[in-house]
Amino acid sequence: MKKLITLLSVLSISTSTGVSAVSCMPAQADIKTDFSEDVGKNIDKSNAKDTSVDPSNYHGVSNFYTLGDSLSDNGGLVTIAKDELNANVVMTGQYKGGFSNGPRTAEIINEKLGFKGISDKDSTFKSSNLIHKADIDYKDQKVWGRNYSVGGATAYESDGLAAKLLMGNTGIYKQAQALVQQQVIKEDDLFFLEIGGNDLFALAGVVDNVNAQTKIMNNAIENISNAFYTLLNNGAKKIVFASPPDITLTPGYNKRDKNYLAKVNLLCKEFDYKVTKVIEKLNSKFNNAIKTYNLYQELKNILNEFKGSNKNINITDHACKSNAFDLGGLNIGGTIEIKAELDNGVTEENVNNYFFIDDVHPTKSGHEFVSKKIWDLLISWNYISE
Repeated sequence: MKKLITLLSVLSISTSTGVSAVSCMPAQADIKTDFSEDVGKNIDKSNAKDTSVDPSNYHGVSNFYTLGDSLSDNGGLVTIAKDELNANVVMTGQYKGGFSNGPRTAEIINEKLGFKGISDKDSTFKSSNLIHKADIDYKDQKVWGRNYSVGGATAYESDGLAAKLLMGNTGIYKQAQALVQQQVIKEDDLFFLEIGGNDLFALAGVVDNVNAQTKIMNNAIENISNAFYTLLNNGAKKIVFASPPDITLTPGYNKRDKNYLAKVNLLCKEFDYKVTKVIEKLNSKFNNAIKTYNLYQELKNILNEFKGSNKNINITDHACKSNAFDLGGLNIGGTIEIKAELDNGVTEENVNNYFFIDDVHPTKSGHEFVSKKIWDLLISWNYISE
């Protein structure tokens, strides 16, 4: 058990290597998109806490919740490692409280809405999960944090021991269950959900195995559906879904063999298509409550626009070397350090000329760029007021 942090190669982002060039078209797999509509109706909400605010002071929003993976994690990995395994995880170097060198998109939006940032001692935008105890003092009671994202979280449920021990309480469906169990949901609450990147990395590792692809994709899409039904069946009216990107455009993949990348792109496209079908069904039942920011379609445009903002911009390489993708041998008996260190030629002065801090995560400037786009969309969708 001491070497159990094979788990951290699961709970961080896991990019796969050594993949065979043989692949089948994803369309050959039998991928389902119809699932139970009654999910989430029997959750015990007797201990849920009300942390809502006056919407008139917060751009028309009564609360803001986040669910997802390392793109939104601001302490989720540290928290679940402590809660589940009593393991001490610290983020160091260029990683500032999560997998970036500055606030993540969800944190930026949280503060733009008027809520206190995570550095404020009275902030409720802290991490929580299904087994976490209420630990935030708010209006003379103990409440849970509003960010359920965890680095490494997936939609699908891995069979690995590490994933079952740790990620069993942090997958996207479990995050939705935790939120409903712990929070009183109001009509004007805003939900930001992003998931699927880690599922695409898992699919990229089995491009030669249709059976494995089918298992991962079916399980992932079902759990995404379950997460949405859990929120919607319990009163959520405004959900923003940032769908997983085309991972072939990230530094962890963009220099790989073109034939391999074409096959990975097909898997990304199939995943995007199937998730879109699920959301179409949900929106037909719940009055278009889900708005999608499609990162599979938009990431290339985002990168090109980011590049055009400054002649020194880099959208293909990472700014830092990171051990977040190679944590297999760490001993959970001590402190687990997840660190990002500036790569050769990168300095504190130019690190934010890079869109990617590591193989998959944006820098502070990358998150700021994306958050502006999402903020404008929130206004155009009438999810918030200006």
